[in-house]
Amino acid sequence: MLSNILKSNQPFVIILILIFGVGFWVYSFIDPIGIAIPADNINMPFYDFIASYIQHNSFFAILITFLLVLLQAFLLVQFNKKYIIINYRTYLPAFFYIVIASSFIQLHRLNPVIIGTLFVFTAINFIFSTYRSDYALNKLYLAGFLIALASFFWGPFAIFFIIIWISLSILRPFIGREWIVGVLGFLTPYLFVFVYFFVFLKEDELTRITHYFISNFELIKPFYSLHYSYYIFYGFLSLLIIVASYVIVSNYQKKKIKTRKYLEINWWLFVISLGLFVIFRNVTYEIIYIISIPISFLLSDYFYYSKRNSYLNSILWILLGSLFYIQIIAH
Repeated sequence: MLSNILKSNQPFVIILILIFGVGFWVYSFIDPIGIAIPADNINMPFYDFIASYIQHNSFFAILITFLLVLLQAFLLVQFNKKYIIINYRTYLPAFFYIVIASSFIQLHRLNPVIIGTLFVFTAINFIFSTYRSDYALNKLYLAGFLIALASFFWGPFAIFFIIIWISLSILRPFIGREWIVGVLGFLTPYLFVFVYFFVFLKEDELTRITHYFISNFELIKPFYSLHYSYYIFYGFLSLLIIVASYVIVSNYQKKKIKTRKYLEINWWLFVISLGLFVIFRNVTYEIIYIISIPISFLLSDYFYYSKRNSYLNSILWILLGSLFYIQIIAH
């Protein structure tokens, strides 16, 4: 049974997840169909530098993106081992991350979100490690610093700075210095970039990059039509998220205090990501790479504690079947 295999902690599961991952991406290597995204025209400095050397639909660019998806998927497993968001060691977070992050076939291309997500994920790691830590200033500074670096790849990542303050209110008693040091860490890269542009480049370069950054936050949101196969997959995924959320809320008080706090931050990460997609014009389906993180933990928790194996197997085959159907339609 597929659900029992994925729940286990056997090394074979890693191979199985890699096989699924290659299956989701193989046609993108053979027949790249990556679409243009707003970030291609909003030249954030770090992504612009990378994009000037690597064509986003080239084989090498797709390979980098695929490897980053795999890296972040298995970082979720290590993250769970370290903080015990799910009480048992399992590779389910990696499986769900690869499934969800791979679902939008036209985004199997180099993009700033998959790169910046690695910085945000590392920042969250520092934030989680502050729980019951005697000294947290250095970790909060680094968290702010990393989120600022992520925003140099993709401007909307700057909004994720508020996850630091949200986490502080959840994980720690109020200490004014801790709320300030995160801001200092966030502002430090901006200060360096400002000085570099102001001293070494022309003034209009600084004006141009500032305009690009602000344009990330335009509020007029158009509607992007999708093939019906995507509505089937994301509709089913949304229903699954609702059911899993209901179950986790119903059993919330049974979980350890630390786990409840981490799950609450996970929920805020989902809300912020979804809010960016709904509100901002230039945030489109590339948000899938960051929003897949909280969804993966949510579904992993739901799947691990559910004992109805036939029901879980049906869900898995529907997810996989609809995703492979998207592959067929897209290519």
